[in-house]
Amino acid sequence: MIGMVAIIRCTEAETTYLEWQEGLFPASGRREWTWTTTRLREFWTKGSHITLIATPDRDGLLQVTRMGHTKRLRQVADLQQKLEISHVTLLSKPVTLSEVIALLATRHRVHLVEEGQQTEATGKALLTALVELRPDADHVIGRLRTALDGYTVRSKAGQALATQRDAVLGIGRMAGMSIPQLARWDPPAEELYDDSPPPAYLDLLSRAEAVSSDASRAAPQHDIAIEDHQIGRDAEIFLSWIGELTGHVAWRHFRQDGQSLLIANVNRTAVEGNSGADLLYYHQSRKSLILVQYKKLDRVGGYYYPDSDRKLADELERMQDVDAYAARLRQPTDDHRLSPDPSWIKLCPPEGLIPQANVMVPGMYFSRQHFQRLRDDPRLRDGRGGALRFGYSNVPSYLDNTMFTRLVETGMIGTAGVGTELVRQQITKSVREGRLLTGGLLTGKELPQSARNSARRRRRRK
Repeated sequence: MIGMVAIIRCTEAETTYLEWQEGLFPASGRREWTWTTTRLREFWTKGSHITLIATPDRDGLLQVTRMGHTKRLRQVADLQQKLEISHVTLLSKPVTLSEVIALLATRHRVHLVEEGQQTEATGKALLTALVELRPDADHVIGRLRTALDGYTVRSKAGQALATQRDAVLGIGRMAGMSIPQLARWDPPAEELYDDSPPPAYLDLLSRAEAVSSDASRAAPQHDIAIEDHQIGRDAEIFLSWIGELTGHVAWRHFRQDGQSLLIANVNRTAVEGNSGADLLYYHQSRKSLILVQYKKLDRVGGYYYPDSDRKLADELERMQDVDAYAARLRQPTDDHRLSPDPSWIKLCPPEGLIPQANVMVPGMYFSRQHFQRLRDDPRLRDGRGGALRFGYSNVPSYLDNTMFTRLVETGMIGTAGVGTELVRQQITKSVREGRLLTGGLLTGKELPQSARNSARRRRRRK
C-alpha cells in the first residue's frame, strides 16, 4: 500500500499543459502519459505519493480537479527537485482545496504542508475529507493504489493470467478500438495454484465498468460490453467452435465505429499441464488471420534459449503448416500485405506485477520466417559455449507492441482471403492441445484508414 499523500498546486501554464495532454491522450485512449515539473526540494524528500492536483479556476481559486501519482526523479539544483506525475485522473466534479482542508481536524491542519508531501496521518485525513466531499474519488484512489502496487505474480498460474491480459489488450489494439475497460480488473480474491486452471482474465474485468443489458440498449454503441443474448450470428459461430471443446468460456463483446469485436478467453487446463499460450485474431471483412504464440524470456538472464525448448519443434511445424495452407489460398487480386503469413512469435519477460494501467507486456515480435532465419544468425550465438539465445541485447531487429498492433490494425500484416475454416481448425487445435487461448473476432464494415484516424481524433477530443 502507498502510505504517503501529497498536494501539488498548479500554475495557469501547468493547467493549460495538463489540458493539452488530456486532449492528446484522453482516458479512453490507448496510451499513458506523464507530466514532469520541478518544486522546492525541502517539501519532496521521500518516496512516492498519491497526489491531489489543484488547479486555478477563472478567479484563481484552487480546486482539486485531478489526482495522480508523484515520484521524485532527480535533484536539478540545490533547492529544486524534479518530479514525475503519472496516472493523472480527472475527478468527475472538482472541489475547492479550501473545502477539503476545512474538514481536517486541528491536529492534522497543524501539520499540513501547503504544497508537498504530507505526514502519514495528515495524508490519510486529506483522502478521507476528499471522499466525504466527492464520494466517487474513492474509486479513483482505489484505482491509483492498484495501478501502482499491482498484483504480485507468485506462480505459473499468475503468469498465465498475465499472458491472457496481454493478449486481450493486444486484440483491442489490433482492432483499433479504444476500450479502457480492458485494463481495469479486480485481482483474484484467493491465491492462484498451478494444479488448477487459472481464472480467465475477462472474468476479472472490474464489475464497475460493466454495462447491463438494459443500459446497453439505450446507450450509444461505443466502448460498451453487452450480454450474450445480444451477440451476432458470426460471434455465435465463433463461440460454438470453442464451446464444443470446453465447458467454460469467458468473453466480452464491444462495438465501436460500426464494428463489433468479440474477445474470448479459453483455458480448461491446469498450468502444470498447459502446453503454451496462443493469441488468435480474425478480421472478417479482410478475411485476415493472425496467430501469435507466446514465449517467455528467462527471469534472471532475460534470454530465450530455443534449443532448450522441447515444444518448439512441434510448434514451428504447426506454424509452417498454417502458413503453407494460407499461401495456397492466396489470389493475385488479394489485398497487399507486407507479410501475408499468419504465424508470429512474441518473446516477452515474465511479469512480476500485473498493473491496472493500459500497458502491454513489453516484447519482441517475429514472423515465423524471421524467427527461423535468426536461429541461423551467428550474432545470436553469444551464450555460454556458443549457445543460441534471443534477447534484447543481441537481436538485431524486431517489432514491438506498438509497431506490431498498428500493422495488424492497418492491414499491413496478416493473411488475405482466408476463410473461417482455417480459423475453426486453429481454435480447435489450440484447445485440444491444452493451450491457453485468447481469441478475437472483428466483424462489420471496415472504414478507410483516413476515416478511422478521424474517428480516433474525435474520441480524443471528448
